[in-house]
Amino acid sequence: MKITRSASAVAIIGLFAMNVEAAGIDCAKPGSTGDHMICRDKSLLARDAIVSDLYAAALKHDDAGKIPEQQRHWITTLQSCSDAECIRQAYDDRIASLLRTKGGQSASMDFQSNSTDGNKGHLAIFGPVGGFLAVSLASTFVGPGGADAGDVNADGIDGVVPLTREHAELTRDACKIGLDRLNARTWRVSQAGVCDFADGVTLKGTYRKE
Repeated sequence: MKITRSASAVAIIGLFAMNVEAAGIDCAKPGSTGDHMICRDKSLLARDAIVSDLYAAALKHDDAGKIPEQQRHWITTLQSCSDAECIRQAYDDRIASLLRTKGGQSASMDFQSNSTDGNKGHLAIFGPVGGFLAVSLASTFVGPGGADAGDVNADGIDGVVPLTREHAELTRDACKIGLDRLNARTWRVSQAGVCDFADGVTLKGTYRKE
C-alpha cells in the first residue's frame, strides 16, 4: 500500500528528516490497492485524517522518539492489510492508542459522569472529522468494599463512528452504546443489549464537560 500523505507522511518526516510533503493520500491518482480502498470509503478517509491530527498532537506533547517509532510500526501493519476491514481495524487501533496520549487528550473534548451506583465515567471525543467521531468511553466502579479493599473494576469501549443528527452508536457484539449530544457541554450515554463489562461497570449516564 502506498500511503504517501497525511498520517503516514508526517511519521516519515519525523523519523527520517526527509523533505517529504505531508499533503494526504492523492485520491486523484491512487497508487495501490490500499489507496483505492481508502479513497472509495469516506469512513477510511475520515480515519486517516483523525490519525494525522492526533499524531501531530502527540508529537507536540509526548515522547518525541517513542511516538514516531510507534507510528512506523503501525504503518507496517497498515501496509500488510489486503482488505478494507483490516485497514479499518488498523486505523481504529491506532486512533484508540493516540487518544490516550497526552497530545490526544489535549486535542480531545473530555466529559465526566459520576453516578450514585459507584461508577465514575470518562468520555473523550475527537471530531467530528468528515462526519465521524473518535470516541473513548470508560468507567471505573468502586464497590461497597471500597478502593482500599480492592473492590474496584474498570472497563470501556473505543471506536470511530458516524455522527448523525447529534447521535452516534458504538457496538461490541450484542452490546449497543448510544451517544446523544445534548449541547456543547453534555452527552447522554445509553446502554442496551448484552454488555459483558467487568462486574458493576456501566457506561450509561450523563457526561458533562468540567
